[in-house]
Amino acid sequence: MMRARIVPVAVANRPAVSRPKTQAAYYPVFLDLRGRRVVVVGGGLIAQRKVAALLRAGAEVEVVSPDMTRRLAQAAADGVIRHVARRFQFGDVRGVWLICAATDDQVVNTRVYQAACKARVFANIVDQKSLCSFLAPSIARRGQLTVAVSTGGASPTMAKHVRRELERVLGPEYGRLLRLMAGLRDAAKRRLPTYAARRRYFEELIGGRVGQLAQRGRSQAARRGALALMDQYAQKSQRCSGLRAPSRINHTGEAVPRALARGTQGSALPPRAHSPEPRACRVPS
Repeated sequence: MMRARIVPVAVANRPAVSRPKTQAAYYPVFLDLRGRRVVVVGGGLIAQRKVAALLRAGAEVEVVSPDMTRRLAQAAADGVIRHVARRFQFGDVRGVWLICAATDDQVVNTRVYQAACKARVFANIVDQKSLCSFLAPSIARRGQLTVAVSTGGASPTMAKHVRRELERVLGPEYGRLLRLMAGLRDAAKRRLPTYAARRRYFEELIGGRVGQLAQRGRSQAARRGALALMDQYAQKSQRCSGLRAPSRINHTGEAVPRALARGTQGSALPPRAHSPEPRACRVPS
């Protein structure tokens, strides 16, 4: 009996899954540190900047250092951070989510990294890539929009330069547009049944008249236009699926029965007894 021979066949348009032949790139990620304990070893100005960034992220920050800057000392006195007034000990990594070291003592920095590795805690030792299991990027913010730039530790100066260039390009109008889009997500999920329809809707919103209104600061007009556009997409999606659109949406994003939306009395019309076969059609682009 002949045995079938399995021949591997490449799958078109699918990226290969394999380990990189060159040095692996860092995996970019945004962490939710709200209410989570993070330790900063060191009490100087660099440590102070680390603490400020971690507090903005909502972390519960503990500073381990014999002494601190005046601002850190005041934060500790106000109960904003916790101060452990001594040198680092291996047990300081117990129960933490992240640990950062910003000291000029190489022995302490090495001990922090070793303790973190043993406890499987991600560690960042300032300006020592070989003692880092994660790198802190250079950050540009516009409201809820956050852009992180990293060179993988090759050149922090280059990362800062790129970040400054991005800050010149990304004006405050991007923050206004993002606020509008964030406020529409829940309504879009209710009204537009597929990811593809939502993606096309938001792409048109960003690149069209509604996006221009939002960027100019005309938030009310932009929201009205965005909801009107969403209603168009919702009706088109309903026609594609062969169903009757049950409701429209008002300026707050709430569903309103179609009969009421037309200004008539009564409730929404009952569904059709028979729905035709769905037709092939596209959501407007």
